[in-house]
Amino acid sequence: MFEGIKDMGKLLKQAKEMKEKMKKVQDELKKVKVTSTVLNERIKVVMTGELEVTEVFIDATLLASDKKDMLEKNLLKAFNDASEKAKGVATTKLSAVSGDLGLPGM
Repeated sequence: MFEGIKDMGKLLKQAKEMKEKMKKVQDELKKVKVTSTVLNERIKVVMTGELEVTEVFIDATLLASDKKDMLEKNLLKAFNDASEKAKGVATTKLSAVSGDLGLPGM
């Protein structure tokens, strides 16, 4: 009978630890910055680990109207690349938290 209570207490302790670690990871992800550049750094996108875009740089030579399609295509490429990098950082940090607790399937 008391084994069940001990197990419940252990689970509650693990849940509290995970909540604290998740909060720490969220705070860290706010501070993480990933950068993607395309076209020899003439386009740059900077994003946080929470997928918030904090900076976009476009070289003035790319702003000519005849380069609109190329600019749009490469902006998409830079945003998508930055997003994938940010997701990778988040996945790594979250995996570390779940792995520390020994949770199955994580």
